[in-house]
Amino acid sequence: MKNNRTQILIKSLISIFFIYLLVRMIDFPLLKNAMITCYAPLAILALLIAVLLSFPLALRWYILLKGQVKNDKIRYINLWKFGMVGMLFNNFLPTGAGGDIVKVFYLVREEKDKLLIGSSVLIDRFIGAFTVITMGVIAGLLAPNISEKTKLLFLVLLLFLLSIFIFFSYRTFALFLYSRFKRFIPNRWRETLKNIYTVFNRYFSSKKTLFYVLLISFLLQSISILNNYIMARSLMWNYSYSPPLYQFFIFIPLIWTATLIPSIGGLGVREFTYVYFFQASMGKENAFALSIIFLISIFIQSIIGGGILLFLKER
Repeated sequence: MKNNRTQILIKSLISIFFIYLLVRMIDFPLLKNAMITCYAPLAILALLIAVLLSFPLALRWYILLKGQVKNDKIRYINLWKFGMVGMLFNNFLPTGAGGDIVKVFYLVREEKDKLLIGSSVLIDRFIGAFTVITMGVIAGLLAPNISEKTKLLFLVLLLFLLSIFIFFSYRTFALFLYSRFKRFIPNRWRETLKNIYTVFNRYFSSKKTLFYVLLISFLLQSISILNNYIMARSLMWNYSYSPPLYQFFIFIPLIWTATLIPSIGGLGVREFTYVYFFQASMGKENAFALSIIFLISIFIQSIIGGGILLFLKER
């Protein structure tokens, strides 16, 4: 219990630290003006799109899971509900992936093969990260005026994700690595690790399912990034300039990756990285206003998740 309190305290301090940095950076009268002059119809459209994207997000998870589990109790609408409840708990649990714990809880209750079913949440998260970073790498390599450090960071992230993809897709490669590191793995862990690998390998070896899931994911992530661009345009409506579209395909993946830094639901970290990456092209106050609109979209989905939570069997 003491250890948990210490972790929560540390993550709260990290969020507070980044919020403090923002307070020092932002001119709040200019921020207020940015929010007031925002073109409301475009901002409302972006918020609506953000909510509607929860449906293809649940579809990606559903196809991934149904490719392995022939269980009539696993229904698309239930997965959508669990996803929305997960959005609610993302605001309280550590990092932007904290709600996955809640999704696993509701998904595996009363199920026998808990490891196989519960692993779908992690694999769905991995596929989302893989596709968005791949898009960021392509945009970064093709875009002008992008620093070599940013390109190198993307390549490192992509190589890391590709290595995981290959590891779980090809047993021969995994066995080769396992034979090299076997002596460093305690005996009591070996059977557990083998079981986990077997489950993950089942998902990654299903080529047809994986193809459809990746296709949906690339489309989903593209629309989500474009939606951030729409949010930015609503703020820059009265300006003669706005951030170029390619910047969003480069910076948004980095911002989403940054939310994995220990914090309270990514709060503070997410807003700081929006300002850090977009201040040069749209100004600090407009960049912060963009992060606020995105945060509002999260709150709307969280409210929907809260309403769903009231009617779930176990709360």
